[in-house]
Amino acid sequence: MLLLKSRYLLKDPSTVIDDGAVLIDDGKVKFAGCANDISSHESCQIVDLGNSAIVPGFVNTHTHLDLTHLHNFIKYNGDYTEWIRQLVNAKKEWTESEYLSSIRSGIKNSLESGTTTVADITRNGLALEELQKSNIRKTLFYELIDFNPDSAESTIDSFKNIISKVKHDDLLSIGIFPHAPYTVSEELYRISKTVSDELGLSIATHISETIDEANFLTRGAGNFASLLRDFDMLKEWKPPGLRPVNYMKNIGFLENGCILVHCNYLKGEEVDHIEESNSTIVFCPRSHKYFRHKDHPFYMLGNRNINIALGTDSLASNDSLSILDEMKYIYTQHKTSKPKDILYMGTIAGATALRLDNKIGKLEEGYAADIAVIDFKKEKVTNVYDGLFSQDSECVLTVVSGTICYDKHEVSKEASIN
Repeated sequence: MLLLKSRYLLKDPSTVIDDGAVLIDDGKVKFAGCANDISSHESCQIVDLGNSAIVPGFVNTHTHLDLTHLHNFIKYNGDYTEWIRQLVNAKKEWTESEYLSSIRSGIKNSLESGTTTVADITRNGLALEELQKSNIRKTLFYELIDFNPDSAESTIDSFKNIISKVKHDDLLSIGIFPHAPYTVSEELYRISKTVSDELGLSIATHISETIDEANFLTRGAGNFASLLRDFDMLKEWKPPGLRPVNYMKNIGFLENGCILVHCNYLKGEEVDHIEESNSTIVFCPRSHKYFRHKDHPFYMLGNRNINIALGTDSLASNDSLSILDEMKYIYTQHKTSKPKDILYMGTIAGATALRLDNKIGKLEEGYAADIAVIDFKKEKVTNVYDGLFSQDSECVLTVVSGTICYDKHEVSKEASIN
């Protein structure tokens, strides 16, 4: 057994305990509370982490680990479709080993920042091998791109064939990810939703990411139309004449809930549809800033019953894969956001989106021991959140299902035995 002690313990975003401790046994939380309440007869390894906070491990609900090595490689000039062209060209010459190296770097960066669960997107399936080698918890979403309605069935058949060969374990879940309404036909969206329901898979899509996306769906115009014509993908396609989320509602994609990544531009009834369907919005704050979008609707949805989780997107449009950094950004840039709500977005909301909220997101007895320890550089902090979200705080220990995956100062090697 392993006992972690620190100045603060956040069992969940609303429960702060001074001089806290978490006892880990067989990969699960056996006790989480005040250190003085631990029975003295417990025989365990004790790690005292000092001026820090033990918190639930962070959940990155949307990332592209295979793009990690594209950090600062692509310049954004205000045209999203041009950025996509650059992205495609940048990866075109990559070898399999280069992909795997990029994914490994992404996993390492994630664990070092206290992220214990990732929802990663894979197009070529290479991420599976690297993720299964790692102790990080993961939902691997297989990305589907096919705008030709005639080949929707064969695309789904290929997906089902691929996942039928995946060896499952306690840290791995599989999801389905039809990419976006400008790369996925209506038929493929419908079939993907049916398959996700039949197989019990999480399903997600990029939606309402840019203003251009709405122009494409309502009028068949704009940069996306030009991009698809260049790739000879439009064929006989006719625009549905609907805004993005309304389109998702119309084709049944929102039924029983799904994960909607970005949602940067929402209007009126689109918010209603998301709320009514119990779907999750994934907000990627610093990627949102990189692409120069206006204020995200998140800041105006506080009174709506909508689950809003956090993602990093990729290092092609961000400076780190740290959910802690995303939370710090919101904390400093949007003072009206309550600290506990920000932490909720980075933990429980992500767990809920990935259907893991009965297992992770809190430090409760019986939950998986997915833990991040955040060190405070300042001895005096007015409250735990000032320390947690200060610019110089950092993750020093990451635990997934009871296994130490990152130990910056190797304190576990120096631990005492009670």
